Amino acid sequence: MPTDTKPLLEELRFAKQQQWAVAIATITLMAGAYHIVNTVKTPLGPWEKHLVTFFVLAVALGGSYLVYRLQRHLRDTRKRIDPDDPNPWRGLYVVIPLMGALIISAIAVCYSFWRA
Repeated sequence: MPTDTKPLLEELRFAKQQQWAVAIATITLMAGAYHIVNTVKTPLGPWEKHLVTFFVLAVALGGSYLVYRLQRHLRDTRKRIDPDDPNPWRGLYVVIPLMGALIISAIAVCYSFWRA
């Protein structure tokens, strides 16, 4: 175990906050795309629907990837604190539904683009 774990514990706290910040930013970007599309007076053309669908899916997948990478960073930091940690992946029960919420939100937003 490292002699000074305080900076590593602060790193854990920071990474957890970043996971939520990434999730909030991802949802906000998707909500912004939804709002823009729904306030346009004329219907979207096929190329516009494809473009905005790609954007929303890319944002959701990118956000999910970042949340996962932060979880791996948490695992690695926990292993630095205690190499014998029996469960360095703890917190996945929050991360997996969070990533699921990002993907499901993206699907719902994309569906709204194509349903009219």
